[in-house]
Amino acid sequence: MMLRSLGWLTAAAMGLSIGFAAYANTEQTADEQSTLPEAVAAQMSGTCAPIDESLGIAPQRYAIDDDMGGDLWLVPCNAGAYQTSYEAIYQPDDAEPRKLLFALWRDKSWTGTESLFNPEFDPETGVLTDQYKDRGAGGCGGARTWQWENGNFRLTEYRASESCDDDAGEFPVVFEAE
Repeated sequence: MMLRSLGWLTAAAMGLSIGFAAYANTEQTADEQSTLPEAVAAQMSGTCAPIDESLGIAPQRYAIDDDMGGDLWLVPCNAGAYQTSYEAIYQPDDAEPRKLLFALWRDKSWTGTESLFNPEFDPETGVLTDQYKDRGAGGCGGARTWQWENGNFRLTEYRASESCDDDAGEFPVVFEAE
């Protein structure tokens, strides 16, 4: 009975590994999937657990091509069954790296977080998006969009639903920049 249970766990873990690989950005060049520099790694929070890159999830580096220049690092922290959290570190060309913080809508008020969930960044437009689920089936959670400006991300749209119903449709807008 124990071997049967372990076999199921192994199969489940392999299934999760395959599922995690689907979140990996396969269009990145080898240059964008570089080793995390020590100074960037030092900015990660204590709750950020390193993820084995064999799962297909690796730090993502994007060159920022504006007046400030530098690199944006999206570093995977904690992988779950339906989402992976990341932390964002900005490393300017001429300064020390710093962790970026993001708006979070909870209990009908604003707070901040260092976590992004399954983020996507378009270096051509400077647009960063993520979507988080408060449960696997969806129905509650949020979707956020930011625009890169002068070394920071400016929130442009936030959609969220705190009530976990069975209808996993589009989240209502709680903030939209003018």
